[in-house]
Amino acid sequence: MIRLPHMREDVFARVDGGADETRHDTSYYWDNSKRSESNRINLQRTLSGEGFFENETGRYLLPKGSLIAFTQRENSRYGYPATATEPYRLRYLSIDPSATATPLFNRIRRDFGSVLSMPEGSESCALFDELYQRFQARNFSDRYHESELVTRLLTAIYRQQVNDTQHSDPVEYGYHLLRNRFASPITLKEIASACGVTREHFIRSFSRRYQQSPGALLRQLRLQHARGLLETTAQPLETIARSSGFSSANVFCRAFRSAYHTTPTQYREAANRSAEL
Repeated sequence: MIRLPHMREDVFARVDGGADETRHDTSYYWDNSKRSESNRINLQRTLSGEGFFENETGRYLLPKGSLIAFTQRENSRYGYPATATEPYRLRYLSIDPSATATPLFNRIRRDFGSVLSMPEGSESCALFDELYQRFQARNFSDRYHESELVTRLLTAIYRQQVNDTQHSDPVEYGYHLLRNRFASPITLKEIASACGVTREHFIRSFSRRYQQSPGALLRQLRLQHARGLLETTAQPLETIARSSGFSSANVFCRAFRSAYHTTPTQYREAANRSAEL
């Protein structure tokens, strides 16, 4: 019996399509639910004019500086709107789904939807154009470089959406700040100040929206980070406390015991015993 070699999943993302297009009338229309291509990632940026995108959440116009993120075979449609008065110029990238790109792409859409911001001069815009130009010239250093640029682009797109919420939705911006900066010794007063609101307003609005106080989320994130360090490193408790955002080992130990009903040392010992089994 001949045993075929095991095919490993390819975790490295790659660009498998990209072009500039100019559309002039409503004959430009795609219904993704009826497309037969593979379920690849698509990013389409408006260069000038205006397109439209619609899905189960509504219909959106796509002026310059906007980006749509979608997959083929999903329930969405896009094209040239009947109300447009000038050509719709677009640039798109098609990315082969991979274990590297797909989770980040899904997170972007889960947190911000399919219609996104990509203003001229932004980091995400520069990376989008670099990926497009390198794809056209076929001059990636290697497939790892290509995958790295895809990941950087998706990360920059996410960061851009977070930055946009600073003024449009201060509470959501604060949520992202908490998740991004929990390991630093930041306070709720500093978070609220960065959002442009008072500490009291931020706590009330945050708790109402997320059904959890910002202080509770901050403590949860810090404890989860510290627990991971206890399980995987031999770092002293003081180092773990500081690198997880706690002001001291004593504060960390009290919070850990309150949350998990055991001490950090006991937890680490139990984790080590489990690993040895």
